[in-house]
Amino acid sequence: MNQEFADIYESLQLTISQNIAFEGSEDDLCIEDASFIMNVLNQIEIEQGYVLGLYPHGYSLGTIESNYRNYYTMPYVHKENATKYFSPELKSTQPPKKTWLQRLHLAKCEPWEKEYFSSEEYSPDMLIPELLIDVLAKSVPSPLEYVRLNLEEEAIWEVFLLDKLKHFLPTFNHGNYIRRNLICSPSDIGQLPDYVKDYIANLCRLHDVEKIFPKIELFGDRILVTCCYFNRQKGLIMWKTSYRWIDMGEGMGKVESLLLPFGCEDVLVPVKEIVRY
Repeated sequence: MNQEFADIYESLQLTISQNIAFEGSEDDLCIEDASFIMNVLNQIEIEQGYVLGLYPHGYSLGTIESNYRNYYTMPYVHKENATKYFSPELKSTQPPKKTWLQRLHLAKCEPWEKEYFSSEEYSPDMLIPELLIDVLAKSVPSPLEYVRLNLEEEAIWEVFLLDKLKHFLPTFNHGNYIRRNLICSPSDIGQLPDYVKDYIANLCRLHDVEKIFPKIELFGDRILVTCCYFNRQKGLIMWKTSYRWIDMGEGMGKVESLLLPFGCEDVLVPVKEIVRY
């Protein structure tokens, strides 16, 4: 077990609970300056002149309308002096006009499905003051594009937590399905259901318990972060995330996410009773 990783994760959970007063309103999650998060993740830094913000993001489920009623919290980066607001309109494609033969039912109409798109694209001189669904948030870049760090394990762990921040921030209704509780220390194990604790106790007997705690591996310019989390719909999951290191000189660099070829999650203990929201 890496105690540094455990302490950073615990501090992140604490600062989230102390600084975000979520009372069931999406407006509670529109936070222009979330520097309290970067104060905890102090081994990494955002480019000078930029700041971390938060906004509510619609959970993709069913109809477009339902995505506005189910949401989680997403991080984004904007300029410190941003004053404009990003409030795009949801647009949709229109069905093609029928030919006179089609109107007379003498010709077949090709299948058509309505597609949605945003009326504008995001730029970092904008603040996000409201809930955005996937279509509207498509142009909002990952905070990783603005983060700089050195190639040390603690910094890599912090950039991983920032990258996956939506899983640890407040959620609402069906947005709760994305919540993940990382297993970084014995105290995290203590909050798990008994049947998961039994599995971990068996790992202890086999001297293999270290497999459930976070681990970082470096392979040239490739980085692999492996950890475990518990989710009330999935169970105990081993989670693998891969990044590419991009050297920017003077010992600093940035990372970009990579897709793993064989999936990134393995079920260690399936959930016995799925919690519905």
